[in-house]
Amino acid sequence: MLKNVCLADTGELIAKYYWLGYGKSLAKLGRLTSGTQLKFEARPDINVLGNKNNGDIASLIAWPKNFRRLDKAYQYQAIPEDSHQLTGCILSGKQQEYNESEQWYLDQYELWREENADELDTLVEEVPAIDDYQDIKVEDVLDDKLEKYAAIKSEELSDSENRKYVIIDRETKKVLDDNNSLGYLKVKDAYESYEHRLNNAKERYRKRRALSWLLNHADFDKKLLEIYVEITDKSQWEGYISFDKKLVEDLLLQGNHTHLEFTSKDLLEVWYKG
Repeated sequence: MLKNVCLADTGELIAKYYWLGYGKSLAKLGRLTSGTQLKFEARPDINVLGNKNNGDIASLIAWPKNFRRLDKAYQYQAIPEDSHQLTGCILSGKQQEYNESEQWYLDQYELWREENADELDTLVEEVPAIDDYQDIKVEDVLDDKLEKYAAIKSEELSDSENRKYVIIDRETKKVLDDNNSLGYLKVKDAYESYEHRLNNAKERYRKRRALSWLLNHADFDKKLLEIYVEITDKSQWEGYISFDKKLVEDLLLQGNHTHLEFTSKDLLEVWYKG
């Protein structure tokens, strides 16, 4: 439920309260709490345009899309996409006992949390820029990313009309990313672009390690095939009903394969690709 929906340019109140479905555009923002401010685009519903509902003209904000948070800094917490798991996620905030039906949804949510434990790390968005890099003090809200690199204003690329930002190494001051000598107009774009490059490189490395490991462990590769066939034919294998990363993770632990340079998800993906 949204409260006090106003036009961005004039501040005119459009709807005191507005209920909407938890679609992907909204869900990608992660877990939302009371008081979160949002910005979105919408268009009128021409079928009911002009009809007022309880003093509000909610028909003006039909089909909302492109949701964004207005927080300058916030913690992103992932939520499940499956409707059953999402229901359990919502119920998890309930402040009283759960009935049998509600408990089932909660169990589905807990299964999702267990399966995605390695992807539920808190992220910090909209990190402010550092115009003066010397003697910078790392604030807690910035998490630990500034211990390694930071977005700063580039005197070389900036001009009288635009401030340009680049990513530099915190220790050496070396420029790590300057967008092919063009710089970035927004701090957020600088961080996101560089982090995307880092994540892609790390992911490719992990998957190369996973493939190399799999090629050197033919017995494990064969066991995966046998389990996959049995689950496909009989819908289960020793209590497992899904051929997923949780099963692969358990198999690795049973074989005492620990301290690997890749995740069970990486191994499963390269196994599927053959």
